[in-house]
Amino acid sequence: MATISRRAMVLCSHPGRLLNYSVLLNRLEFYHLSLCLNLDEVRKALSGRQRYSLFIHDDFRPGPNELMSLKALSQSNTFRQFLLVGNYSAEEKRGLMQWAWANRVPLLDVLDKPLSLAQLREVTGSMVLYHSEDQQPIRKSVGEFRDFAPAADLPPARIGCECRG
Repeated sequence: MATISRRAMVLCSHPGRLLNYSVLLNRLEFYHLSLCLNLDEVRKALSGRQRYSLFIHDDFRPGPNELMSLKALSQSNTFRQFLLVGNYSAEEKRGLMQWAWANRVPLLDVLDKPLSLAQLREVTGSMVLYHSEDQQPIRKSVGEFRDFAPAADLPPARIGCECRG
């Protein structure tokens, strides 16, 4: 049994898979969950300034904007560790792990779908649970990661506005 409360946030565009994640994570004693369908819901959840032990990004598609968003989330001190889930080749997995290492993103693993309880148990069992970092402030960059969001997740630009966001 965990000695400290573990929080997880899951970003997944499919409501049925979000429910599946909630069942799996509850079985692994993650009782504080934020289930998000899109980046807007992630931003709303982060406005509460909670810290999370784990951020799971289902269907992560590595592109420059997505990687910058992931890096910004990592630097925000809001998330301790990350897990990416999708359909990746061995070369893509290796590339994502190398990118995470080079950018100091605490990426636990890159897993294929569908995700099983056994896989999730193995990954969460390797997590490092931090106590001392709880005193560090959550950085303001959490609110700025929208600058790297895919265009589909941003509100449409308004005519006459200097910028979007």
